[in-house]
Amino acid sequence: MDRTLKVYTKTDHLFAEFTFNYDHPRQATAHYIQYRRLYNDDEEDESKSVYPSYERDVYLQFKQFDSIEEIKADDIELVKKELSGDMTDARGYTYVYDPQPVLLRYIAANHIRCIGMLNVLFSFIDNTKEVKFLSGTNPRFDVEISSNSLETNISCITRIPVYTARDVGEISSYDLKRLEPWY
Repeated sequence: MDRTLKVYTKTDHLFAEFTFNYDHPRQATAHYIQYRRLYNDDEEDESKSVYPSYERDVYLQFKQFDSIEEIKADDIELVKKELSGDMTDARGYTYVYDPQPVLLRYIAANHIRCIGMLNVLFSFIDNTKEVKFLSGTNPRFDVEISSNSLETNISCITRIPVYTARDVGEISSYDLKRLEPWY
């Protein structure tokens, strides 16, 4: 369910960008950036130039969705709720999920040792998610998981078995450090 929603005005200027993260079990956050046009409405603007004018983190109530369409409807309601004061006509906006896959990389380490590294390659709108765990102890403990967009990154990560001295455990969300996304 991790995703990025871009909202465009009817003149095709970027109006806002919402990034939804599920970094802990049953917790959801959204970070959004609202943009302003570089030029006024009466000026020609072929480059569609915008600049960030406002940023905010929103803590959301966790919901387990049954379909991508349900997520899209919920996201549009959130955008209208958060930005309704700045939206001139709610029907004049276009909501776009980029089909380009996003690569997120996590480092899994605790105060005792480095557990490993995780690569999460997903495309929300294409309903694909590939998780690769590279063990910090031995390559034979590497794991690959495939899933869909309805499962959060953290729920995929907690399904990965971690082997330590005859014990099998799981990766805690508190042992993860997410690096900047790669588009």
